[in-house]
Amino acid sequence: MSENPGAPFPPQNAPHQQWPQQQWPQQQGWPQQPPKKKGLSTKLKVLLLVGALVVVGGGISLILVLKAVAGPEKQAKSLTEGDCVVLTGSGKEADAVKTACDSPQAPYAVSLTGLDKGEWECKEGFYRYAVPRPARGDGVALCLAINAKVGLCFDDIESKTPPPLKDCGSARLRISEVFPQSSMVNSPCAEGTAEVISYASYGTSNFKSATICFVKP
Repeated sequence: MSENPGAPFPPQNAPHQQWPQQQWPQQQGWPQQPPKKKGLSTKLKVLLLVGALVVVGGGISLILVLKAVAGPEKQAKSLTEGDCVVLTGSGKEADAVKTACDSPQAPYAVSLTGLDKGEWECKEGFYRYAVPRPARGDGVALCLAINAKVGLCFDDIESKTPPPLKDCGSARLRISEVFPQSSMVNSPCAEGTAEVISYASYGTSNFKSATICFVKP
């Protein structure tokens, strides 16, 4: 006897019912992560850094090499007319250093400055002097006069290059008088003067005209 007489029997040979499959979201409850970007490897970063340091170091080395070749800047570059100087070094190391005009070790006064571009001449009575500037372009050209001070001694004052100071015990000439003007015709020097140099200013107010009298020591 049926326990539930009112319930119909399922039809015979009915197809088996398929339940819809439930769609579950991927990684339910967690946001999906974007793909990671690939960066430079640590090894590549190190190689790039080393390369940059080599380039920078090479540039610094080149600058240091150029400076070593050029040597220190010459002091003659900053000289102006009227400065008194001493000459130092020789050849590529030659320089002219500004010194107080009343110093016993300052035998020359600058009458004219310019660039040493080969052939250049100073006016008669002035001495030419070139200061080379390796790897820095043209050198410095100077026209020098004797810094007239009574008591300084020289030998050959008629040379084209600056005559060096000499010990008066063995020198040929000694400055005996100095006059603050140029005297090309009538010399103001005393009788018995052996040599006379008269400097006329190049037109600058800093270099002063003078007449220098020399006697034999």
